[in-house]
Amino acid sequence: MSQNGLGDLLAKWRDNWKTWRIIFFVVLGVLVLLNIPFVTHHPHFGLDKYPGFFAAFGLIVGLVMVILMKKIIQPFIAREEDYYGD
Repeated sequence: MSQNGLGDLLAKWRDNWKTWRIIFFVVLGVLVLLNIPFVTHHPHFGLDKYPGFFAAFGLIVGLVMVILMKKIIQPFIAREEDYYGD
């Protein structure tokens, strides 16, 4: 596939971001539902005895990490657009 074709494909995907977001959340929901039958036989903590705990925990921790990175850490490491010059 030529670079122009790939660029057109990526632009089309970018324009359909709402559809991709819905697909992403549906896949995440299916993965959580698939994790429910797998029960931990010997839970180490109080909450990990519930079905689907590790899938929900991973989802929540991942979202918190993204939010922290975007809102708190990114302003510290961001540079101006012309930081490196021409």
